Amino acid sequence: MKASIDHIAFRVADLEKAIQFYTEVMGCELADRFYVDFEDGTKARCAALNAGPIQIFVSEGVGDGGVVREWVKKHGNNIHHIAYAVDDLATAVEDAKRKGVEFLSEKQIENDDLIQIFTRPHDDTGVIHELIQRKHPGAKGFATENVKKLMDSTRNA
Repeated sequence: MKASIDHIAFRVADLEKAIQFYTEVMGCELADRFYVDFEDGTKARCAALNAGPIQIFVSEGVGDGGVVREWVKKHGNNIHHIAYAVDDLATAVEDAKRKGVEFLSEKQIENDDLIQIFTRPHDDTGVIHELIQRKHPGAKGFATENVKKLMDSTRNA
């Protein structure tokens, strides 16, 4: 598998402070903001920031409980995952499995623009790794429904 970093995702207690840091200190450009609504009534406020050829994705849990807020309670403001762009997700997943990588789900999450899947936190790195295949070269951005499914898949990670 040959992969390049697509984005790095962080979960934080205060989205506005994180955006301020990335824009004012690191010089990133705010690319998008959106909410993700979960079936349990909680939400995640999200932002994507351009950081050169990769994006930084930041999410904050809204409401009591919820996958993002609970993750931040457990881990603090922290990196959640690193996403690696691959040309052929199915082949990359099979290659990773042959090398002992375990995934949080068997099913890949797909829409018209991209296909994604998360690994379990890897023993050698301590973080979750995402494999992502963008169907349109040069495309960036995130699909809200995919983000929701991906966040749900890490509920017990």
